[in-house]
Amino acid sequence: MITIQAQGGPWLLAALLSLSLASCAQNPPVPAPEPGPPPVGAVTLMTTAQPPREDLQLNIGVRVFENASQDLRTTPVNETTFARIRTMETHYLPVVLRNTLMASNQWGVVRVLPEDDPSVDLLIRGTIIESSGASLTLHVQATDSSGREWLDRVYSGRAYSMHYQQTPSAMGDGPREEMKDPFLDVYAQIANDLLTAKTERTERDIETLIHISELNHAADLSPDAFDAMLGSDGQGRLSLARLPAGNDPMLARVAAMRERHHIFIDTIDEYYDALYLDVKHLYDLWRQYSHDQVVEAQTSRRRARNSMQSADNFEVLRRNYDRYRWAKIFEQEFVGLAAGFVNETAPAVLELNRRVHGLAGSVEEQYAQWRELLRALFELETGGVFQGDDDDRLPISP
Repeated sequence: MITIQAQGGPWLLAALLSLSLASCAQNPPVPAPEPGPPPVGAVTLMTTAQPPREDLQLNIGVRVFENASQDLRTTPVNETTFARIRTMETHYLPVVLRNTLMASNQWGVVRVLPEDDPSVDLLIRGTIIESSGASLTLHVQATDSSGREWLDRVYSGRAYSMHYQQTPSAMGDGPREEMKDPFLDVYAQIANDLLTAKTERTERDIETLIHISELNHAADLSPDAFDAMLGSDGQGRLSLARLPAGNDPMLARVAAMRERHHIFIDTIDEYYDALYLDVKHLYDLWRQYSHDQVVEAQTSRRRARNSMQSADNFEVLRRNYDRYRWAKIFEQEFVGLAAGFVNETAPAVLELNRRVHGLAGSVEEQYAQWRELLRALFELETGGVFQGDDDDRLPISP
């Protein structure tokens, strides 16, 4: 249990969301969250000692998550503080999913990316619906480079006190004990569902998908030269119309640009990983505190209901008032901890948005600048003219 010393007395580090107390009607209780999908429960990640053949390894991009969660503790005063924590989570949680996918050994390279990327075989998008130390709900969608959907599901997980037993008991100096993410089952279920979707594809499907990814990236560099090699069914789903000839000089240039692009997005992925490592210790503490807060809120609601059912005497009213008074103190402590968390993690977030490879602005802006730079460089190297011959392009056999 984390404790904070304030004004000479020990404070329990468990801020209450609200109290349903008849004697304190001036502050209405926080509504209980709407029911969502059932928790995934205990999940074993499906791993393999032997990775797929190199020519069948699908590269995955995990895009920075969107945030749709609402923090019921926010007020006009602390709204900015909690919004910053939610923004940090949109960068942090994708790294946990990336690490889980890599641990399965079922895929090629897995990277966290700021935007959609035409070079990846499979793109994962996530939306944070609810996030606290006690529960996590994510809406996850996965689409391959041909535009076909692999996954569209809402995942929910619960954390309990046992998940926080390894959390360091103080924020001071000293060795930091590594804590497993309390919602690893959620990420394992996502990874397992993606693997199930993959096993439904044949080897030829995978090979075709990789070719589409290569031509997608080529068309992003030079639409006039490569768009005709991809067909569309009118619903955004792509197929191979034809392949460029193996001796096409444009292929070598595209491959070179692809390598440069991969180096760049590897660098961006490393920045997200650095942010994850920098804030993990504090985020673990934050989530434990948030978990304790939710547990205490639930306990207080039960006590309040029991008090309402007991005799209406002075002692009951006094206990209700005491709980309300402590709830307000805990809430102030929680907001203070939130502000401290934002201040502690701000340098890591700032570093994420520093200049990368001579580019400026946020990570998203740097990524857009890089895409434009690649297009300009490709046009400069090719003179803006497609050098192949339609007769040299290889048709796709049915």
